[in-house]
Amino acid sequence: MVKLQAINVPIRPWVPHWLGFITAMVVMLPVVLINGAYTGDITEVSGTLGVLSEDIRMAYYATSVGMAVAYPLIPKIRPVVTTKTVLLVDLLMQAILSLICTKVNQIDIVIACSFFIGFFKGFAMMEIIFMIRPFFSPNNVRSEFYSYFYPIVFSAGQISMALTAQLAYYYQWQHMYYFVVILLLLAIVFVLAFFRYARTPIYIPFKEMDGKSAILAAASLLFAIYIFTYGKTYDWFSSHKILVYALITPILVWLFFFRQNTSKQPYIRLEVLNCSKALIGYLFMIITMFFASSSSLITSYASSIIRTDSIHTNALNLWMLPGFILGAVICFWWFRWQRWRFRILISGGMFCFVFYFAILYFGITPDGTYEMLYLPMFLRGMGMMILFIAFGVYVVEDMNPKLMIYNAFFLITFRSALAPAFSTAFYNNILYRLQQNAMNILSENMSMDNVLASKQYTQSLNNALAQGHSIDEAAQLATNNFYTTLQAQGLLLGLKTIIGYMLIAALVVAIVSRFIPFHKTVKVAIVKTGEDMV
Repeated sequence: MVKLQAINVPIRPWVPHWLGFITAMVVMLPVVLINGAYTGDITEVSGTLGVLSEDIRMAYYATSVGMAVAYPLIPKIRPVVTTKTVLLVDLLMQAILSLICTKVNQIDIVIACSFFIGFFKGFAMMEIIFMIRPFFSPNNVRSEFYSYFYPIVFSAGQISMALTAQLAYYYQWQHMYYFVVILLLLAIVFVLAFFRYARTPIYIPFKEMDGKSAILAAASLLFAIYIFTYGKTYDWFSSHKILVYALITPILVWLFFFRQNTSKQPYIRLEVLNCSKALIGYLFMIITMFFASSSSLITSYASSIIRTDSIHTNALNLWMLPGFILGAVICFWWFRWQRWRFRILISGGMFCFVFYFAILYFGITPDGTYEMLYLPMFLRGMGMMILFIAFGVYVVEDMNPKLMIYNAFFLITFRSALAPAFSTAFYNNILYRLQQNAMNILSENMSMDNVLASKQYTQSLNNALAQGHSIDEAAQLATNNFYTTLQAQGLLLGLKTIIGYMLIAALVVAIVSRFIPFHKTVKVAIVKTGEDMV
């Protein structure tokens, strides 16, 4: 009961504290689950709408861009609008935008809706953080709050992928949107019923908000993500569209930074980038996200080699949840005890990825099992959680509290938008090239003079003839079966090669991290929470 009294929910006087806590949880649930596009049903959506899988990923990343763009505007809006008004507007707009995503067939509209869903999600998430922060950390200790909040948020993302796959398989892909809309409407009912009414005039200070800078930031990020996402599909700079975007993006970035340096009321205060700890933290978060995005390799292996369906492939992500919890517990007690150097924690998080890649490297085989992937996913989740919490605390350690909200912009930009888009593009392109090279090398010896190749071809041919096919049809089927085997072997060789290099890279980073002097002293100063809890 003591903890329940610590919540910061603006409830009506007659509402008990336990109901206020439930209200906060009901509001938080759809906000952490919602997204503009759900990658768990990427195959079903692309097949139904007749779009590329890259289109769905572009919409997914657009949500993160919307969140990043929203955070610098929060200090302008929050002082003049009540929590109840913000939540009602945000939840209602997210419900409307989600319904639009279920009805339209134009992917450009879905991407635009995804961006604005993320934009409103940024405002709603900040209000939720202010409400629940006293419950999880009454003393406003950042490391304690992150140890509770990060597992919830990251687990919600994995659960939404698995749930989306289930709903898409048994019903339709639109049902995930309907499910979230129902949760949003339920949250609206709770807010209307239990939040107190405040007679505060709503005044939006448009003159104080640099809308041009927000547009420049959004455009530059979306163009950069577009290049990464569609590069392989459109053959990179062979596409005039990608070439134009590649030329425009640096210009937009320059205009954005120039405007921040010359504006009297800048959208972003660039002093954040003068903090060395912030830059180091952003770099390590990019590295962490680069290693974590290798899950696309596991997806390729699970779907193409061991032939799992979308439900089981996405269910693998649920094995990250125990890793999230254990990683959060480690960080909670590490920062509370503060008996060992910070670099040991970072090195330990990186070694989680070393073991993750090592198990994959030696475990990925043609006759591999689905259960073999459980432990790597667990280690991946633990490594992600340790490093995200640790550097979430580290980047703001010496930062001016007035700059912390702008830190959120860069944090989300690097961690949730640019890094995953670049990493996924990197893995997909490299895997494709390695697979093609492996197939070319393997096919050089695939002739009837090769005993193994001849035996497999003859066996497939005889099986097709026994099923009643003509000699021409049987020959074609045997050739197709041979090509499928060759493709699978090429994919395995490509996966082994990439994972091997990633294992070496993770080992190097883990060892180097052990000797980086992140702090001058043994103990890490406990940094209290600011208004940038992202």
